[in-house]
Amino acid sequence: MEVNNDYDFSLPMASLLRVGTSEAHEAAEHSQGGIRLVKGELDKEEYVFFLMMLWHVYAELERGLETHASYPTLQPTYNPTLLARTQSLSQDISCLLGVPEAEWQTHPSHSSLMASPPKPFVEYTTRLRELSESSDPTRLLAHAYVRYLGDMSGGQFIRRRIAKAYDLDMDRGDGIRFYDFKKLDSSESANMGDLKKVKEWYRDGMNTGIGDDTTLKAAVLEEANKAFKLNARIFDLLSGEGRVQEPQPAVPAPKQAKALYDPILVSFGGLLSVAMTVGLAHVVYMGASNVSGNCVLRGAEYWLRSILSIA
Repeated sequence: MEVNNDYDFSLPMASLLRVGTSEAHEAAEHSQGGIRLVKGELDKEEYVFFLMMLWHVYAELERGLETHASYPTLQPTYNPTLLARTQSLSQDISCLLGVPEAEWQTHPSHSSLMASPPKPFVEYTTRLRELSESSDPTRLLAHAYVRYLGDMSGGQFIRRRIAKAYDLDMDRGDGIRFYDFKKLDSSESANMGDLKKVKEWYRDGMNTGIGDDTTLKAAVLEEANKAFKLNARIFDLLSGEGRVQEPQPAVPAPKQAKALYDPILVSFGGLLSVAMTVGLAHVVYMGASNVSGNCVLRGAEYWLRSILSIA
């Protein structure tokens, strides 16, 4: 590939990325959807939908990084224990939906996403898959840089806004584990000072992996700008104009399907009583402070709201 002479390629990889992606970074941060996310203005359903897309993005990214863990340009920054986000995203989605972690992928919201995936989501995951299958996976480093360092930086502010918006306990961390990174040398949660050290470690690893190879630097810089644009397009789905709606199934449901709800409408009071009795019994058994009990209460609230909207 041709090297863009507008940049100083004598700079270390991390410094070059900071300078060379500044415009794309700023554009993503100032997108309408990005602003709504940072302000905690997304509906809960919108936010869960966003997390589901992110789960697939990280699943593709981290699968590729694992496959090429020993590749010279990727090995210095490969530390899934410290960085991997797929599992924490799964835990958050499960908690916010109020379903067991093993079941959220069969939830109607996720089924709708996969039946009719938004174009930006498809483009992002497809690009990551292409790089993972490439004979030279170096460009995956650019996507890891954009996602991981972004989550360690602005993500910490978003964490507080999300907790406030959805009434989540910051200390317990249920529903916001995605933003919880550990210290470099322990399993304790990292504060901002600890995260600074993690980011410094990551940048040093990038510099080591890429070295002074100008062609590699140019490739990673180009891909990092592409990664910011792909993320910006995901944010555009959250813009508020045509807010993220759960995609419609590919095949419309039969018109008479509504009749299936008629039996449960006969005694809504009884249904409500049963639901609350079961929910409270679970909490009494598990304990109100238990993670499972906490998430079930939130799940009951979410489910009852859905039923009320149908009625």
